[in-house]
Amino acid sequence: MTPQLETHIDGTAVRWFALVSHYEGMRAEVYQYLSNQLVEPLYLTTTLDTLLDRSPLIVALNERDPLSSHLRKENTLYFSAPSEVSFDTALMILRNRMKVQFGGSRKGLFHYYVPAVASYFFSRSDREDTAAWLGYFNSVYFYRQTLSDNPGWIYQRSSNSASDIDDWVLTESQERALNDKFHEQAIHRWSEDHQISSVNWQKQKSVRSFCTQHQIDEQPLLSRLRHLVHLYDVSLYDLGFLPEKIQSSHAIVENIEQFISREHHHVV
Repeated sequence: MTPQLETHIDGTAVRWFALVSHYEGMRAEVYQYLSNQLVEPLYLTTTLDTLLDRSPLIVALNERDPLSSHLRKENTLYFSAPSEVSFDTALMILRNRMKVQFGGSRKGLFHYYVPAVASYFFSRSDREDTAAWLGYFNSVYFYRQTLSDNPGWIYQRSSNSASDIDDWVLTESQERALNDKFHEQAIHRWSEDHQISSVNWQKQKSVRSFCTQHQIDEQPLLSRLRHLVHLYDVSLYDLGFLPEKIQSSHAIVENIEQFISREHHHVV
């Protein structure tokens, strides 16, 4: 399906910029369809400019540009901005957004354009935080690829008209969205390792929060709890089970296994 890139958003004429993440053969694939579009590697003039051969590409699309029908939806983010926003301004913003501050005063490079990251970052963060992140851009359009949702095109819009130039500080909702990616990937790996085809994502996520709450760090114990939740289709928080105050991780898990076994008249 070709992405639907509107020429006007909320009555404002817009132009579109495509940010294509790297994959094997990406550059040759994109360049064969270019005509007169402006294009530049994202990493150019950044601390990653020694990796230009693996850099995403930023393309200024023409109005109703047929190029969008050739770009891989799984690897492309589309940003719209008022028509007066220049290519240089778009480059500045997208490069600047690679620099982030998180966890207090820690700083790093943020690869927001990686499909697996973008899907969670833009769809699971609060809309207000995404709007602030977008700055001069008035929307981002992307193909959602979160593990627990059906894939599909998603619009996130913003009415902002300014963009800060300082390092972006990840908000609480943005950090939560990125943590959600980590947790869902862990659940997906577990389900593949154990050949489980159907996952109750919400209940499996509760396993992680339960283990964090009760300081259960050992992966084998976490896996045992995941199996219980899957086998009996229960949420650990709905059991009414209260561990004793002084109890080891192993004892907590064993008690839960016994508790569920009694409740369901099964021997685990």
